[in-house]
Amino acid sequence: MKYFVMEESLDKKIVGRDFPQAYRFIKGYNEDASNALFSLYKYKDTFPDYVPNLDGVMLAGYAKLTDFVSNGFSGSLCILSPKAKAILEQYNLCPHQFYSFGLYKKEVKYDYFLLKLVSNYSDFVDYEKTSFREYDITSGYKSDPFSVKSKEEFWERRKKIKAEKGISWGIWGNKLVMNKDFNCELDFFAISILDANTYVSERLKNAIESAGLTGWEFSPATNLIVENCH
Repeated sequence: MKYFVMEESLDKKIVGRDFPQAYRFIKGYNEDASNALFSLYKYKDTFPDYVPNLDGVMLAGYAKLTDFVSNGFSGSLCILSPKAKAILEQYNLCPHQFYSFGLYKKEVKYDYFLLKLVSNYSDFVDYEKTSFREYDITSGYKSDPFSVKSKEEFWERRKKIKAEKGISWGIWGNKLVMNKDFNCELDFFAISILDANTYVSERLKNAIESAGLTGWEFSPATNLIVENCH
């Protein structure tokens, strides 16, 4: 199966002049409440056992309403329209949960949804075949590609780099190869700590584009190799 990298649109004609499109709350929304949006931050690898109150996020003043709305809250939280939700639900997604979401443009409320992802496929990476780079977020420096023999060696090297060079340093996947146990029927997923991308299958990409959904763009995932998916 062919995969693409999902990217939030920066086209001002589509998303407007504010990016991200949503990052603030309306007046009266209690962002410190135990069930508010920020409470989801505690659940990086799980889902809460309660229904969060998400009725109170404001669309930025110069942002346009799209089917997929970029946000400043978290990369694992996606704001989407009912139409977008209906499309995604037809495909094989990584572990996820949809929550009702109140999105406000000026004083008009739009009934949207929040998609929370719990996606970590780092155990399905073939570490011996994958290449990595050291990188520094501050300077943008990237090392020449190198390899490791296991996930354990990856973590050891990552910890060593941060200890020696500082917290802005890390290791990033350069050319990612998934092993034979990876579920090649997945249509939407993120690998996690090795990589910041969200991947979308060609069939889901085509469905999103055919439906005319706005807010996301796609580029070929030239960095991802899934050997058992043909």
